[in-house]
Amino acid sequence: MTTEEFFKELASKLELTKSESDKISQKHNELREKLREKFPVEDDFLTGSYARNTIIRQKDDKKFDVDFFLAFSQKDYGETELPDLLGMVKNALEQIKNGDADIVEIQEQKRSIGVIYKDNFQIDVVPAIQIEKDKRYKIFDKSTLQAVESNPKLHGGVKRLVPIVKLLKFWKREKCDYVKSFHLEMLAVDILGDEEISSYSQGLAKFFANAEQNLQSAGTKDPANEDNIIDEYLDDDGTRAKLLGLISEENKVAKNAIRLENEEKNDESVKEWKEIFAKDENGDSSKNQPYSSGPTVINRSPSKPWCNV
Repeated sequence: MTTEEFFKELASKLELTKSESDKISQKHNELREKLREKFPVEDDFLTGSYARNTIIRQKDDKKFDVDFFLAFSQKDYGETELPDLLGMVKNALEQIKNGDADIVEIQEQKRSIGVIYKDNFQIDVVPAIQIEKDKRYKIFDKSTLQAVESNPKLHGGVKRLVPIVKLLKFWKREKCDYVKSFHLEMLAVDILGDEEISSYSQGLAKFFANAEQNLQSAGTKDPANEDNIIDEYLDDDGTRAKLLGLISEENKVAKNAIRLENEEKNDESVKEWKEIFAKDENGDSSKNQPYSSGPTVINRSPSKPWCNV
């Protein structure tokens, strides 16, 4: 098995199954339609990893998260009315829940309202005021009691790197689940940028070779709001040093895997990559194999990967 074959096989097992994808698509479309019937919204659009096509199958009983913005007109609602807007949307979702047996619970969250479904997924609805269409939105942060400017439509730079990002999210899930998925995606964009990537192994090796330097101190900015430094949490929870140590070790393994691949020792190279992608933080390779039950279909227009893989 070549390294490219190994990564293609691993990536394919991380996709949602057709039944999972169909269910999520059905439910988010139904929910958006019902909310449009209740409110005169300016726009509603998907955001997050589902919209960027970087969502992967969850481990054990963890839920899939699907996010969408519900954007109201600035003429109808001012910044000071955002808390009331959050309450209005929550009440509307409670009414929708009464007519949908698949909805288990409605939860008010930091910046959104979570709609919890039976089938191991939830939809997070983010009420927002549209300041400038497709460019500027304001949402309410309950923890700070402040309005926050955002534009998740600017988070699309990851699309070209979708296959590598999915593999990195699997690595994160198994070895450093304290890392936030959005941070990891933006880190991959910062490191891999617009350069052509010839293979999975070259892209992943470049990520591990540069990530340690990028993570020395907080500085990864949110493309939608430069005041938001998205890796500050590593200092707040004291995990930066732990992550730097892990990446340093992974970089050594990746370099050796590339060396073996260049020497055409494919089996040995794959064995090295498995040290990164087939073992958890305790070194156990038996508990974290990705799985798939049936054909994998993403029920929306696919993103273009960096090459034909």
